[in-house]
Amino acid sequence: MGVSLDELARGIAAAERQALARALSLAERDPTAAAALLARLAQRLGRAHVIGITGPPGAGKSTLVGVMVRHFLQLGQRVAVLAVDPSSPVSGGALLGDRFRIGEADDDNRSFIRSTATRGSLGGLTGAARQMVQLMDAAGYDLVLVETVGTGQSEIDVARLADSLLVVFPPGLGDEMQAIKAGILELADLLVVTKCDTDGARRACQALRTVAPLWRNAPPIHPVSALSGEGIAALAEAVLSRARSVPPLARQTAAGPTAPARTALAACFDQLRAELERRLPFDWAGSLSLQLQHGASGGEDGRLGVICTLRSGGEAFQLGAAAAGLILLAAEMHLDCVVEEMDAAGGKMHLVFRHAA
Repeated sequence: MGVSLDELARGIAAAERQALARALSLAERDPTAAAALLARLAQRLGRAHVIGITGPPGAGKSTLVGVMVRHFLQLGQRVAVLAVDPSSPVSGGALLGDRFRIGEADDDNRSFIRSTATRGSLGGLTGAARQMVQLMDAAGYDLVLVETVGTGQSEIDVARLADSLLVVFPPGLGDEMQAIKAGILELADLLVVTKCDTDGARRACQALRTVAPLWRNAPPIHPVSALSGEGIAALAEAVLSRARSVPPLARQTAAGPTAPARTALAACFDQLRAELERRLPFDWAGSLSLQLQHGASGGEDGRLGVICTLRSGGEAFQLGAAAAGLILLAAEMHLDCVVEEMDAAGGKMHLVFRHAA
């Protein structure tokens, strides 16, 4: 790379675009080095409001992001965008379609757009997304928009990453709405219906108003038109209102005084888990549950505890396969993974991850 992590950290703190671009590339190829970089930037983390934008393919997410970015800039905000593109079948890299649709919004260093490839991730986000968002946060952007490739009922990665989750609908979903309403829709903070200047949009809004009360939380519905600009100002104000309601550094202080070390390890673990899900020869989500531990091992500097539990109907061999896979993949990512406790009969194991010496 030719630049030390200390130099890179200084460049990001100074909001240098080239330094941020290099750091984002580092996160894509070397999560351990990116974690070390984030540790140097720990005091700058937790300031940006992260906005997840997801929805069915073709819903108009990229066009909406472009319009919203320009509106936020007019309001004096600094905005970064992480657009997650499908992977190229040839190179494995991002196809860059989202970046072309969003477009560069300004030339005075107040916006930054980066495309990244899914690289086989099934949750709509690349495994490096969390670190990339944190780097954009450290660079001083007020808002970080994360656009996924598209969503389905099980694709909720973006909900774990974002402070505000926007789910975007095009007109004419019909039965497709029924297929996904019990999944990511229940996690939405704001529902957005695009192309509101069409008859189909009015029907879509009515359908959402009909089913929304059946969910645990009924998020507000915002009809918008990227073409005419209708509804964009109201949607932007709703997002900024949510941003103002989140206390500064909330994501850091919530994890306790060792948040930077835990955050870096957790980011590596997110990428490791996504890769394991891709490689396992059985349905991970239906068989196993992984939870980060917030007890004693979660509070020690440089140490991340994870509990792996068999779901109902899971088999003991799947627990062993997960343990072996996690250990091997951790080594590839320069992490140490130790199985501290294994209860095959009870269907549970406790693992601890550390950065390798």
